[in-house]
Amino acid sequence: MERAKIQLKFPNLLLGKSNGMIDLKRITFLYNKRLKPAIRGHRLVMSGRHFLVLCFVLFSVGGARSQSRTEFGAVNKQDITALNIGDPIPNKLWDIPLQVVNHPEGKESTTLSEYKGRLILLDFWSTWCVPCIRNFPKLHDLQNEFGDKIKVLAVTPENTDKITKFFTTGVGKEHTYVHSVIADSILSRYFPHMGVPHIVWISPDGRVLNTTQADQVSQANIEAVLNDRKTNMVAKVDIDRSRPLFLSEHFSDNLQLNSYSIFAKGYYPGLPSGNNFKKTKDGKVYGRQMTNATMMSIYNPILYELFSKNGEQFNSKRMITEVAEPALLQLIKKDGKSDKSNFYNYELIIPEEKADSLYYYMLADLNRYSEYTGTIEKRIVDCLVLVRTSEKDKIKSKGGEPKIDVSASPIILTNQKLIAVMNMLSDRANIKLPIVDETGYIDNVDIEISGINDLASLKNQLNSYDLDLLPAKRDLNMFVIKDK
Repeated sequence: MERAKIQLKFPNLLLGKSNGMIDLKRITFLYNKRLKPAIRGHRLVMSGRHFLVLCFVLFSVGGARSQSRTEFGAVNKQDITALNIGDPIPNKLWDIPLQVVNHPEGKESTTLSEYKGRLILLDFWSTWCVPCIRNFPKLHDLQNEFGDKIKVLAVTPENTDKITKFFTTGVGKEHTYVHSVIADSILSRYFPHMGVPHIVWISPDGRVLNTTQADQVSQANIEAVLNDRKTNMVAKVDIDRSRPLFLSEHFSDNLQLNSYSIFAKGYYPGLPSGNNFKKTKDGKVYGRQMTNATMMSIYNPILYELFSKNGEQFNSKRMITEVAEPALLQLIKKDGKSDKSNFYNYELIIPEEKADSLYYYMLADLNRYSEYTGTIEKRIVDCLVLVRTSEKDKIKSKGGEPKIDVSASPIILTNQKLIAVMNMLSDRANIKLPIVDETGYIDNVDIEISGINDLASLKNQLNSYDLDLLPAKRDLNMFVIKDK
């Protein structure tokens, strides 16, 4: 069957209405909406002169488009192999165009080859990373000190809009000297990492010298590298937290891990400070992981769960410390920085069918392997007892959406159980004793408290609800921690 023919009125389609000049928007519309379908499925009819002009225009537009922007990071990501310490930088990596901001010469792109022969420090960062931002001035000072012997190049995966906003508003305005690769999807593949800041050291002879945390970037270490001397840098090798901590990569997937425990004292730079969970398909926790944590930040989630099993809330007022140096249980600051010497890394994984006993096992683990012994035991202690002072109900909730707002004054609790009030009060630093609820009240409550400066002011506000806090002694479950 003969295909239909399309007759195009070429001049009218290409020329602008007002000035008779060739309209590029019309060309794009013509090609996508009219010519492309015509070429694919029909026979196109056009005079020779008009056809030649059209070919020229489309060729020119296409050529201009291909030259109008740099293809940043133009590389097949499937061909990228992560680099390890000691590996040479591949030739293709040296010449990949990288999109940048704040280039000293105003350029929009750079390549690593521009800095060949220098010590290159790739500083991986993000706008949300406070330690990264705090590190900028130090790196800038070192760049100025060592001049063209080194190159500090920041690297972030965040896009142009986000980075532009960062450097034009807020704290970012103070750091417009930071020369940074942006929208990165290449360097992070060659140098994979799980946390920032992450510093990659590339030696003047083009090898991966080390990967470290930001605190390892110092005048002494840079001078040692430049003068071919040995350094004392601590390598940062990130660990996949979805795997058991420090478990050999040679542990076969064919093996079933029934239980696993590790408890190590010391800071590990390849891990963040925080918690991780292992859960069954139905959501039960059968493994917990605490990394770069103080002893109390390990104890707290364990005790929260164990006290909850008794219908109680754990907080610092439910703890008796009988150790010689209680400061060692908490985060210690020296010269404004965290002292990491009393950090720990702990993980316990147990069989899924024993998930209900996880936190009992964890406390037993710490008692076996740490410097302390901790037990939950009954003690008669001084406390504050919350009581009602009349039969009149001034706290019953009027309903509405449940709400707890402790961000400002007044503190507002709407449609909450009284236990929420108890927890809020117990968390206040100026309330030194445990609080016990003896009101017997079971309905939801609405309460507002306009600041808690001291116990007397708190009692006055509670009195307006016909509530009071009375000093007393009670036999309570307490967490008692002792030196071994």
